[in-house]
Amino acid sequence: MPPASTLEQPPADPLDACTPLPDRLGPVFAKELRQGLRAQRFVSPFVAIQIFAIVAVGVELGLTAAFNGSDDTFGNLVMVVVILGVGVVMPLTNIAALRPELSDGRNVELLLMSNLNRWQIVRGKWLVGFTLSVLVLVSMIPYLLTRYFVGGVDLVDTLLIVVGLLFGNAALTAIAIGASGFGNLLGRFLLVGIGVFSCFGTATATCWRFLDMMSDATGTDAIFPGILSILSAALVAALYVTYGLQLARSRLRLFENPLDPPASGLIIALVIFTPIVVAVATGVTQGYAAWVAVGGLLVLALMIDRSPGKDVTAVRYLQP
Repeated sequence: MPPASTLEQPPADPLDACTPLPDRLGPVFAKELRQGLRAQRFVSPFVAIQIFAIVAVGVELGLTAAFNGSDDTFGNLVMVVVILGVGVVMPLTNIAALRPELSDGRNVELLLMSNLNRWQIVRGKWLVGFTLSVLVLVSMIPYLLTRYFVGGVDLVDTLLIVVGLLFGNAALTAIAIGASGFGNLLGRFLLVGIGVFSCFGTATATCWRFLDMMSDATGTDAIFPGILSILSAALVAALYVTYGLQLARSRLRLFENPLDPPASGLIIALVIFTPIVVAVATGVTQGYAAWVAVGGLLVLALMIDRSPGKDVTAVRYLQP
């Protein structure tokens, strides 16, 4: 017979088995993720993307049956839905990400007077936006597999498109969050448009040499330039993520001081002129110095609008 102490123990709570979010992700990430999963700005696009994906699969299956197993003339409709959903719609859901902090309630003062700094706030919002986009992309895998088994789809090309889509989503999400710090809606969309064209131009100038090498190579010889192309795209994405988050940080300020002006204008100027700088470096060196140009701009972007360090007296006018 078991001891009495064992019989008297209360039943275990099922919630105790749930693993909480790691503390290193930050309180902003935890709060925004819980709210974002229930928010209309995520639920509505998620459901709409699923519906369009189902319709695209049905159309492609119908076309395949009608044209005796080949619908290459009509393209990959499922991939079009994935690109538009993950690469355009989901990043644009963050176009008002900072409005709760910068609206009439000015929640930014309460956040900055706590133990949070501006990096933690904008980084948490970006992580949530990127995580929700990855969730949508994962939900698209069954449709992509269905399209693959129908035929007419190259697996390597599809994987490269998905990787590039993730990089583009990361950059565009950060740019949308940075633009959300401005009150004018038209101005926000204008900034996002500038960021998209700038990012596309920079990525083209950075990756064209390695993509050209990959197109000329055959078999295993195409692996090395393919890896270099992916690394180049990742570096460009990191640059524009930094631009977007720095732009968002410049809008989250406790006060305005003439000795510490906002860095918004400088960041927007960098976004505009970055493709020109990278294109010049690429043209002079036939594409091999693009990494140096993008890396130098990334270091410069990280130095903009720095938070105060240990020597508080020397940087007393800087924002937290």
